[in-house]
Amino acid sequence: MKSYYSIIRFVNNPLSKENLAIGMIVISNGNVFYKFSKDKVNLAQKINRSNANLLGYSIDKISNFIDNQLKEEISLFSREVSVNLEYLNRLSIYNNGFFQFDKPSIINIEFDKEKFSEFFGKYIELNRKLSSKEVVDRSFERTINRVFYKPLQNVIDIEYKVKKEQVPGLFFDYLLDGIGVNGSIYTVKSLDLNADKPIDNYRKDISELESLNYRLDLFSKENDLDSNANNHYLVVDAYVGSKPSYQNLYDILQDQNDNDYPYSVISTNELDSVTKDIKNSTSIMKFSDYIQDLY
Repeated sequence: MKSYYSIIRFVNNPLSKENLAIGMIVISNGNVFYKFSKDKVNLAQKINRSNANLLGYSIDKISNFIDNQLKEEISLFSREVSVNLEYLNRLSIYNNGFFQFDKPSIINIEFDKEKFSEFFGKYIELNRKLSSKEVVDRSFERTINRVFYKPLQNVIDIEYKVKKEQVPGLFFDYLLDGIGVNGSIYTVKSLDLNADKPIDNYRKDISELESLNYRLDLFSKENDLDSNANNHYLVVDAYVGSKPSYQNLYDILQDQNDNDYPYSVISTNELDSVTKDIKNSTSIMKFSDYIQDLY
């Protein structure tokens, strides 16, 4: 099924033909779909403030024409392809200097509301990846790398996945930021609540961390390590977003009593002291080396 579409443009500079695609109209199987991008229209009005009011007036005028005349007439001649094409050609002639329609193009897609919305979002809307709200904050990651990874790179295992076959009773593999042995076991796990991952991912990580640390403590007892001196750390900074579930999770972690949980909750501000403690420990070694010697 052939459909016809025309791009609606704001022409900022007629001489250079500098323009911004602000909308689209599609005629498909007797139906008319059209939309203007609010973000693009706002941008156009900022680019050329002198025509801001006129642009808004033109959009209202075209919208009224499409809704009150074009849709009705198209429905009467839906099977007349030449008529559908003619309507878009008539619109493309419309020109007030800064508000223009492209000559109609043909596309082999039959549109409904959902397909039009997807098509419009892909080709007309602003690229949301550039939105400041969606820029990923890497400060937590950079701090972990600077304060923990680099100083301990050759001291303990960094970004180490503990395998289930290494620790009796462990039913899953688990990735830690760091793990080392010096007569007892040190573990560090960081979770960035502001990275906007699904909340269930964080809950799963925390639940599995509790199970891992419990198994590591049993492992310590069975291998003549001082399990009472084991140090397990969960690094979490304050949540700064607006989602209640994430804030609630952070509050629960902050309210925990270290004696009731198999890890201590710290922030990145406290991580440096943990790094120094590990680095200054006597006979500190990588967990992977300890396992290799053990077996």
